[in-house]
Amino acid sequence: MAASSSGEKEKERPGGSSGTAGGNSTRERLLSALEDLEVLSRELIEMLAISRNQKLLQAEEENQVLELLIHRDGEFQELMKLALNQGKIHHEMQVLEKEVEKRDSDIQQLQKQLKEAEQILATAVYQAKEKLKSIEKARKGAISSEEIIKYAHRISASNAVCAPLTWVPGDPRRPYPTDLEMRSGLLGQMNNPSTNGVNGHLPGDALAAGRLFNLVYVFAC
Repeated sequence: MAASSSGEKEKERPGGSSGTAGGNSTRERLLSALEDLEVLSRELIEMLAISRNQKLLQAEEENQVLELLIHRDGEFQELMKLALNQGKIHHEMQVLEKEVEKRDSDIQQLQKQLKEAEQILATAVYQAKEKLKSIEKARKGAISSEEIIKYAHRISASNAVCAPLTWVPGDPRRPYPTDLEMRSGLLGQMNNPSTNGVNGHLPGDALAAGRLFNLVYVFAC
């Protein structure tokens, strides 16, 4: 019988109703369904032509082939929906791949900038450590300005290196700066930068002598 043979072919076909649950891809399943639809349609047309020419009643066989055709068409429509969904998913995957590539490029750029920043920070940290070492070394060997003033005053008391320009023998002023005059000079101003201190209460010659001695002492050292 034509219907039974077509049913057997349908079952034996790899893409038939019994074989659609396999591991074939959607494309292969669609092609198999199209082939089945083509075969069933051809058989149905042949059966209709034979029954018309021979005027034989083959309604049962025709119904079986028609049911198989409708069944395979339903499967084909489901596969088409699946293929459309997979196409959308594939498109979304392509969009995501492009986004991933863009993000990967951004990450590589940021990584490069971070490497440059790391080198700059490493250089800055090294320079800061060297600066701290210099500061610590200077603190350990630091000498207060008070000690320098006392030492300079002792030198000036025993060695008159310079006297005021208006000083002459018999002048009541000392030919060397006094302690107060020393403190009003440059060395004294290291601790007290204000210009409104004792300087205003000293004579001009004494003030000049203190500053001059400080300058001479500083350059001599």
